[in-house]
Amino acid sequence: TSYEIIVYTGDKTGAGTDSQVYITLFGKDGKRTEKIHLKNSNNKDPFERNRTDKFCVKSDYIGELVKLRIEHDNSGLGPGWFLDRIVVTDLYDPKTKYFATCNQWLAKDEGDKQISRELMLNKQTSGTTQNNPYKITVYTGNKPGAGTDADVFITLYGNIRETGAIRLDNNKKDMFEAGQKDEFTVDCPTVGVLNKILIAHNNKGSAPGWFLDRILIEDVNAHHIYEFPCNRWLAKDEDDKQISRFLFSKTSTDQGKQPVRKNKYKVTVYTGNKSGAGTDADVFITLYGNLGETDAIQLDNKDNNFETGKKDEFTIECPAVGVINKILIAHNNKGLGPGWFLDRILIEDVNTHHMYEFPCNRWLAKDEDDKQIARLLFPKTSTDQGKQPVRKNKYKITVYTGNKSGAGTDADVFITLYGNLDETDAIQLDNKDNNFETGKKDEFTIECPAVGVINKILIAHNNKGLGPGWFLDRILIEDVNTHH
Repeated sequence: TSYEIIVYTGDKTGAGTDSQVYITLFGKDGKRTEKIHLKNSNNKDPFERNRTDKFCVKSDYIGELVKLRIEHDNSGLGPGWFLDRIVVTDLYDPKTKYFATCNQWLAKDEGDKQISRELMLNKQTSGTTQNNPYKITVYTGNKPGAGTDADVFITLYGNIRETGAIRLDNNKKDMFEAGQKDEFTVDCPTVGVLNKILIAHNNKGSAPGWFLDRILIEDVNAHHIYEFPCNRWLAKDEDDKQISRFLFSKTSTDQGKQPVRKNKYKVTVYTGNKSGAGTDADVFITLYGNLGETDAIQLDNKDNNFETGKKDEFTIECPAVGVINKILIAHNNKGLGPGWFLDRILIEDVNTHHMYEFPCNRWLAKDEDDKQIARLLFPKTSTDQGKQPVRKNKYKITVYTGNKSGAGTDADVFITLYGNLDETDAIQLDNKDNNFETGKKDEFTIECPAVGVINKILIAHNNKGLGPGWFLDRILIEDVNTHH
């Protein structure tokens, strides 16, 4: 079959690239195309700033599309590329189009330093509104210093789909000033009934902190107006130090009269009593429940927290997550001796008076235990965990490096396991041997939360060392508990 690929490069300084760009399409049934080189554009010089490039490519038919991978080879002068979005059409079914929003850099020196991204595709057929207009009115609060010069982004979530992050820009010089109302119109695929938004900024400029009062969004086609109250700072030096927030519609029936963001949790953290157990790093917690999850929230009560043998108490205010089934606890490895030995965490849902205990009894340290500084913890009394803590599951991992010339690597190698119950963090594979040499078999035993039946893994390295490229033959994984 043939596909029409339309690529929109963003309108940022340095957005264009001279690199070679490739795309891979993925089908609903697990099939994929080969990696397709995007060349022979309708433009002589493709992928320039604010340019739209159209390509016609041939490949095997793989059915309904679900996602794509877009990447470049980092060649040429200034290879970094800011990709806005991509539209894919199967020319044998031209009434169906697939939309992927990126709005991110593919660059070694920008953003998260990635030059390859997987983007989900939103399917739309003729008759579906492809360019639904939304009128967005943003009210900045009237506090001293409330305004920001940072770039502001919004993501819309509805019962049909969600948009990517959309930059709010109406070409006016001074947006988001204290006490000001700013209006924007954005065109994007309809999301259906709006139930929440994510509002964020990139913390750029002098004094980027922003006090947002509220946002009104009008679905122009449906003639419906949604109000999203905020009345909080998005600032690294104010409130809870967050620069992104989920906001819920004031009139949304599933939120009721009590905004979800007003739920309170009392978090009590017990640092272990080992030598060097305390940390000066910043500590963050994420709550996961049957109704949703929070962002990463910094635990800070202005005391000298997380000292050896100490108990620290925090009250956090965030969206209600329902019954808590796990938490992610992490630190940023800052300060002298940032390693931290965490004993346990107690969390009380202040509204329901329900108490959860999350045992840890492990290091979060780059130089201790398994070198991890983030851990998923499960409640001690959770019935779906049983008496055997999930974190005690063991996996035996055997890695076969290929027998090609230069196949070995000195880079650090990491693995992430994905299963039908859960997924792990990225875990470094290190057994103190000289691992990952050409033609060699390396064995590792890792201890981590049970993920259930493993359906995929992510294997990666950090590109360090001389000749870090690695030719991987295969990986065998044995669940030591189930002998599978």
